[in-house]
Amino acid sequence: MNSADKIYDLMSDKGFQEPRTGNLFFPAYIYTYKPELEYEIRDQIVQLTNKLKRPNHYLDCLVINIYEELINYLKADSFSGSTIFDSILEKEKEDYEDALNWVLDEVDNGFYEYFEEKIKDHFKEKNEKRVFLIIYGFGTAFPYLRASDFLKKTEKLIKEFKVIVFYPGTYENSNYSMFNELNDDNLYRANHLNNQLGE
Repeated sequence: MNSADKIYDLMSDKGFQEPRTGNLFFPAYIYTYKPELEYEIRDQIVQLTNKLKRPNHYLDCLVINIYEELINYLKADSFSGSTIFDSILEKEKEDYEDALNWVLDEVDNGFYEYFEEKIKDHFKEKNEKRVFLIIYGFGTAFPYLRASDFLKKTEKLIKEFKVIVFYPGTYENSNYSMFNELNDDNLYRANHLNNQLGE
């Protein structure tokens, strides 16, 4: 049985779907994989969610590419006649550090609220059972968004349903490392999904 099948079996389990099950009642799970498998994993996410939405489950899985979501957020607002996204691209040509800090400020001062509203609106409008939020794209979003910061800033929201984060890196000695090189702080509360799959 491959990893995608194991994840499907676990997410199909009604006990696992309950948000209050998980270490320290923090229903966030991280699935680590080799960075070179990124596009294969993305294909598997599509297959996984399609299977979970079938009539025998009717599970509402909201899938978010966190990098694309950040880009959409930056394009939705304007600054001096241009979108913030375009303004940041222009700034990046002059000073990368200033452009990076601008993005980080936008993330801290509005992106998380925008993200939470999007999630709440999605689940509020759906008739299916509210179950899974699946997130990927942190490898592309780095260094603008880190998985650790994301989980910390959205902790209240996460308590309402299970969150599955697909993470291109490793988990060793209770530590997550993106691309097997960059340490991610404050992820210790998240459950390592691979362990539950016996990997």
